[in-house]
This record gives sequence, structure tokens and C-alpha cells, in this order.
Amino acid sequence: MRQMPPLSQPGGPAAGRGYVLALFSGAMWGAGAVLLGAALKHQPLVAVDSLVLAPLVAAAVHDCFAMVWVTAVNIGTGHLRSTVMAWRTQSGLIISVAALLGGPLAMSAYVLAIAFAGAPYAVAVASVFPALGALLGHLVLGDRLSRVGWLGVCMAVGGAALASYEPASPASSYYALGLLCAFLAALGWAAEGVLASHCLNRLPSTVALNIRETVSALIFVVIVLPLFGATGLAHATVTSSAVWILAAASLLGAGSYLFFYRSLHLLGPARAMPANSTSVLWTICIVLLITREPPGWRLIVGSVVLVLGILLVAKDKPAGEAVVPEAFRGGCQ
Repeated sequence: MRQMPPLSQPGGPAAGRGYVLALFSGAMWGAGAVLLGAALKHQPLVAVDSLVLAPLVAAAVHDCFAMVWVTAVNIGTGHLRSTVMAWRTQSGLIISVAALLGGPLAMSAYVLAIAFAGAPYAVAVASVFPALGALLGHLVLGDRLSRVGWLGVCMAVGGAALASYEPASPASSYYALGLLCAFLAALGWAAEGVLASHCLNRLPSTVALNIRETVSALIFVVIVLPLFGATGLAHATVTSSAVWILAAASLLGAGSYLFFYRSLHLLGPARAMPANSTSVLWTICIVLLITREPPGWRLIVGSVVLVLGILLVAKDKPAGEAVVPEAFRGGCQ
């Protein structure tokens, strides 16, 4: 397995490419989210009398198609054999764990958060994942930020939360549980980014993503859907017209993840995740363009704060040499 170059220093040419890739990743994820929302308005998903089942099925079908797209890319580029071989390495095991945390577990927690606390609160709380990623990156990978960098991360998180938040109806009796689920989702996505960033020094992005999407799809199909009694709904969905919308959304999602993994390798989680969090803004802006509604003050102020935060992170200079814990010094074999 070829070894990829080390993380880029902030401000270098490769770092610039990393920020561009992270922004493209956010844009593609935002567009994919709009398509996912459109799929949920089609039969049979729209007729489901549950806040949980339809989004879980949509997420499962999305990851299954993403697995197909990424596998096709690896077949076309001659990396399929490398993907099979990588599964038997430490890298493959760690990416599999990352897939479990960032895929079915985080997505299931996110869907439950929406059901228990409402979408505005769930999205706002889950948007703290860049800050959690920066903290985990510091603790696990020694990916250090200066005080200015940490200020930028906090501003990016605050801006994303403000832009995505809308006042909701009175909280349900499961409100606290919903907030906990949203935080667990953010933690899962942050952990996935850190683990993937660690192994991308050894694995090509397409190989790592192929493992990620395959593990996520298998867990959804074998465990999550049967656990929630949603297997029948999933079968009905893949035989309906909604499947084409989900297929398009998964294509955008696979491309988004591919760019995200590359930006993780070039920048590290502390810098890539805040830039990737612009997906919140892309989603809202695309919806506003479709509905032709004027943007509210939360979106305008949140957007400005988010962009300024990303700029601070991009201008950040490391506070010192990275101190990588002993257990992670050997890399992913």
C-alpha cells in the first residue's frame, strides 16, 4: 500500500487545496441534503407515520448507493484489489471503526435527536462536531491550534449553529434525550474524522472511503433496519421512484466524502472540519434559492461569523510541534 505524504503545513500550497476541497465537500453535502429532503417527500417515505423510520431508510439506501459509486471508482482506477487487501490491515480496522461511529451510530443518533428534540435543536447541537474534532485531533493526533485557531473553531461552530437554528414549537417530554442524541451524533462524526485522518497517511482516499461506505451500508442493512423494523419500508423504497433521487443524493454524498477525506489528509481534522461545516450554509442557501424566500437575520449573521471563523483557522499557525501519543506513532499498517 503506497504511503501518502504527511499533513501539509498551514498556509502551504497543499493546505490551500485542502481548504478548497473542504469547501467543495460542504457544498456537495449540502446539495445532497436537499435531495434527501426531496426524497422524503415521495412515496413510500412520505406516508410513513414515524419521525424515525423514513430518515433511517433514506440514510441506509443513501450509503448503499454510495458504496456502489465508490466501488465503481476503485474498479475504474484499479484500486479494488488494494481495497480488499487494506481490509486485513490495521488501517482497514480503524477505518471500519470510524465508519461505525460516523455512519450508522451517528446517523441513527441524529435521526433520533430530530424526532425527540426537533430539527432546529438537533442541527444546532450537532453542528459542534468541528470543535469536538479539533479537541480529539489535539488529544489523539497532536494536531495543535493556537489561541487564534481555537477562536476560529468556536466562531465556525457558533456561526453554523446560529445559521441553522430556527425557533421551534414547545419542547417535547424527550427534549433532553434529543439533545443528548444530537451531541452523540456530533461526537461520532468528530471521532470518524480523527480516525480517518490518522489512517489517510497510509491509505488512498478512495480505498479508505470504499471501506467506510461498505461497512456503513452493511451495518445499516444487517443491524439498523431490522432493529427498527424498517426492512420492508427499505424494500418498498428501492422499488419506487424515490430511489432515483436517493441515488443522485448518494452520488453527491460519495463525492463529498471523497473531498472530505482528502482535506482531512491535507489539513488534519482541526482545520478541515470547520471548513466542511459550511454544508449547513449551502443547504440553507439552496433551499432559499428554490423557495425564493429572503434570508433571515440568523442566516446572514451566522454566515458571516462562520466564514470569519474559517478564515481565522486558515490563518492559524501551530502552537508548537505536534506531540503524537505513543500508541499512534507507528502509523496505520
